[in-house]
Amino acid sequence: MKRTHCIFIVVFGILTSQSIMLVEGFTEWDASVSTSFFYWKTTSKQLSYNEYPDGDLVGSFGRAIGLKVYSIPSINFSFFEGDRLDLGITIEGDVPHEVSKFYSDYHLLILPINVNGTNFFDLLFEQTELLQNLTHSIYINSSIVNDIAILNLKFNNTLDVKYEWDINTGLLARKSVISPSGLKLIIVPGRGIGYTIPTYYPAIIYLSIIIGILIIRKKKH
Repeated sequence: MKRTHCIFIVVFGILTSQSIMLVEGFTEWDASVSTSFFYWKTTSKQLSYNEYPDGDLVGSFGRAIGLKVYSIPSINFSFFEGDRLDLGITIEGDVPHEVSKFYSDYHLLILPINVNGTNFFDLLFEQTELLQNLTHSIYINSSIVNDIAILNLKFNNTLDVKYEWDINTGLLARKSVISPSGLKLIIVPGRGIGYTIPTYYPAIIYLSIIIGILIIRKKKH
């Protein structure tokens, strides 16, 4: 009898340890999400800051965003238990921006793609309270269509807010905020003001070099 009990305990222990391992699992990220830079820009800014005022929300300033990932994400990363990437955020290239770890949607710019082999966004969309805290908005619905994860919310009972992610990369593909009057705020990936070099800059640089060479040659003569 004792031998049977021992066998049972060993088997139970093995099964339990396996279940714990399955629960812990691992988090998979897109290969580009390492110590890298990412950029988003505003393509339409018809809403005023007063209409979409919270500084912890992407696009609330209506300016271009630069984001630096300071540490390679861990495979044990748990977004749902409060883990967040170590991010550096600048607005229009020169304004550092501090955001709340738990109540800011800047953390939704870059997300994992899988957890334990399950699509991350399937799991994320079950966490309605978390999404509401991060976006400061009321959850309406969510779906995944053609590799795009879509989240719809309502901000301040007036503005329609939509997030769209590429589920293959975990990156935010588009965020739109639309008022009942049709005014829009739209944010998409890309280098905006402060992160792009105007086309006339190279010409100015070359002209400066030529002028400098001419001045030096004139002095020598």
